[in-house]
Amino acid sequence: MLPDFVVLPKDEQIQIEENGMMQMDRDLFEAMNSSASKLKQIAEENKKPSFLDKLLANRYVRAALKTVLFIMAAVFCVLLVLYLLMGGMVFLMLDTIFKQLTSQEKRVQEELAVHLKTKYQEEFRIEKVEYNIPLDYYRAEVHSVAKPDYKIRVNASEKNKRFQFRDDYVQAFWNDELKETVYPKLQELLPKEKYRITKVSDYHFMNGEFPDENEIIFGTKYISFQEAIDRQLLYLDIRYEQLEDGTAVRDELKNIHEVVDLAKNFRINRIRIQMRSNKDRGELSCRINDANSITSMADLEKVCD
Repeated sequence: MLPDFVVLPKDEQIQIEENGMMQMDRDLFEAMNSSASKLKQIAEENKKPSFLDKLLANRYVRAALKTVLFIMAAVFCVLLVLYLLMGGMVFLMLDTIFKQLTSQEKRVQEELAVHLKTKYQEEFRIEKVEYNIPLDYYRAEVHSVAKPDYKIRVNASEKNKRFQFRDDYVQAFWNDELKETVYPKLQELLPKEKYRITKVSDYHFMNGEFPDENEIIFGTKYISFQEAIDRQLLYLDIRYEQLEDGTAVRDELKNIHEVVDLAKNFRINRIRIQMRSNKDRGELSCRINDANSITSMADLEKVCD
């Protein structure tokens, strides 16, 4: 006869208990999930439709929205096509402008080479040609084969389908003449123990003061140094520094008066003189448009400050 119960080993008892608890957990989870689903369904059934839901439920509204979206898509496509076409046109325009500028620069180089050779009877090397858009002219940098250290600036503007050139190479000749004639005499008046001469040259600039004179000086025809003096085109620009302690202004005016007399000896009628003190950086500047009118210190004081 079998016993009424069987005593299982302890490990099997624990396993049976754990299985029973897991089954209870699953049953509880399923019950809770079922309850949540029912509550959600009840909430959705009791939920009132919003105005937007009612609006979208209307078939006429849906048809209108589809039409609007179709129109927007069509407009977007048209704008995209126009953008691509305009982009291509802009690219072609820029390419055309670039090619035209390149062609014009080549023309400038060719005509400039002929102009310089005719004017100066020398060989030149054209380094670069650039177009100045704001001022609407071409700018070139040139070097003479005979004087490679001297940089020549050239401006070229087109008129009546021909380029007109203005260059400052003429000043190289004038300044060389001034260095050989005026500069040695100036050193005698301003000894290097007391003064340092920083500049002896012509004062003109291609785009500077005296536009009428600039047109002649930097234009097509070469103006020699002697012709510039005879026609009173040369504007002597002298600048020097005082190395020792500053002297009275009137004493320095005596030196400037002697410089003016020196210019008269070379028949140079217009002079710009600038003296700077190396110690206190003070300046004395004189602009003389008629050297023959300076006959006394009083006359000099009127044109110096």
